[in-house]
Amino acid sequence: MWILIRKELLENLLTLRLGVALVFCVILAVMATLIGSLDYSNNLDSYAAESGNLNDRNSQATTYNRIDPTIMVPPMPLSVLSRGNVSTSGQGVFFGLDYVPITAWSLSDSVSRLMKVLVQIDFSTVVALLLSFLAVVLGFDSICGERQRGTLKEMLSNPVPRGHVVLAKLVGGVISLCVPFTLSFVLSLLIMLANPDIQLEGDDWLRLAILFGLSCLFLAQIFSLSLMVSALTRDASTALTICLFGWLVAGIGYVSFLPSMSRYGVDEPSAEIWLDHIRDLREEREQHMEEWESTHPPPPPAYLQSLERKSRVRYAHPVGFDWQRRRTEEELNKRLEIADRGYDYQWENWKPLNSEAHLVDSWAILSPVTNYQVLTYQLARTSLSDRMRFGQLGRDYRRTWIEYMRDKGVFSNGRWFSDDPADQEPMIPDPEAVTEAMLSPDSPFMQARMAWAEAQELQAAEDGRRQLDLTNMPKFGGRWKRTLGESFEIMMPGLLVLILIFGLSALVTLFRFDTYDPQ
Repeated sequence: MWILIRKELLENLLTLRLGVALVFCVILAVMATLIGSLDYSNNLDSYAAESGNLNDRNSQATTYNRIDPTIMVPPMPLSVLSRGNVSTSGQGVFFGLDYVPITAWSLSDSVSRLMKVLVQIDFSTVVALLLSFLAVVLGFDSICGERQRGTLKEMLSNPVPRGHVVLAKLVGGVISLCVPFTLSFVLSLLIMLANPDIQLEGDDWLRLAILFGLSCLFLAQIFSLSLMVSALTRDASTALTICLFGWLVAGIGYVSFLPSMSRYGVDEPSAEIWLDHIRDLREEREQHMEEWESTHPPPPPAYLQSLERKSRVRYAHPVGFDWQRRRTEEELNKRLEIADRGYDYQWENWKPLNSEAHLVDSWAILSPVTNYQVLTYQLARTSLSDRMRFGQLGRDYRRTWIEYMRDKGVFSNGRWFSDDPADQEPMIPDPEAVTEAMLSPDSPFMQARMAWAEAQELQAAEDGRRQLDLTNMPKFGGRWKRTLGESFEIMMPGLLVLILIFGLSALVTLFRFDTYDPQ
């Protein structure tokens, strides 16, 4: 058995095609990983800058309507090798009182927009296309080629079990393929480790080991399919034609064909339907507030005079402040109700599109090449399902954030829009003594009161009572990183298909070769 394996190894390793493929594979893998590493660093810097700006905005907010509850996570380290749907950028979930998130969005993407029209080459793409092509080149003439050259008849004239010949060719071919793959993998890993921004945890190392084994299994699958074709055909030219056609259809062709065909799997609704619903909801909210104001009329204008800046109200009279507080509470509750209905409308529009996108991942299982790529995305946590999962965590955190606001009475005590302390002197101390002419912006009275308000602003900057106490504000604590067990759960169908195809092709080759005529 070892003699047969050594024979296959020598034949493969000494051929020019393996040497050329080795050079191209190493060059492309190194370049793809280097670009991915640089993109990762740029996107990590963008994430740090965005996170810093977010913290600065929240630390300077004195009213709760100025709080930005956006949650952000850094880019995934393994996205350098398998970009997937997430790419190498950090992810963020944006939400508020008026918006319920559906999915996460990329915080940034350092890749040029011009490159969006091209396939973004990463390490998994090099394996999926270049090394799979090498597997086809090495396997298409392993049996029929030896038959044409007459060496197969000479080999079978010896007392060698035919099953050993097939197994030796399979083992020798897979080992030959693993040589350029292992070299490319090691060099790519060294490039990643040379980047101080890429910090790998224990889970990441385990995923890298699984990625290595998954890639070897994928190459064994492609080689086994090529070997099967070689056993089922009589000459090498026919086997090469079939293998190349299958590689083009299952690889390059299927990648382009799959998204187009997925459109016929669902009924795509028009976005105008959702936008019309949103406009109707906004009109409903405005009409609701008009009806509320008709039954709860505001006090005279003198009671409502205040200084409004950055969505913040200061120096309002207690009577006017109380009316604004009650109006704001009613409006916020209505906004929350409409946001939930708006989410239902949006999801009704997005759900078919989301199903269409998931169909691409589901139908990818029909092609060995696309199946492998989707598996690497799921392993690297850069798949569409990972992005949608982060969106679900954002919805859960939004509910926690709103409950926190309600528990603090933010919607009913006026702290949503004002940071005035209880003893704050109003802009109009005696509204009953003010005439309509005095309230004109050009009147000496209002100019004097505005000057007073500006002087108060200088003192307000040093008033610690206006600062928000956010020590008890819930932090985003969702497990935004999918565990290895969860990744395996979504990878299981693709893994089973990969192993099944590999086993079936090997069995077909064994049964066919057992009755193979070397003549």
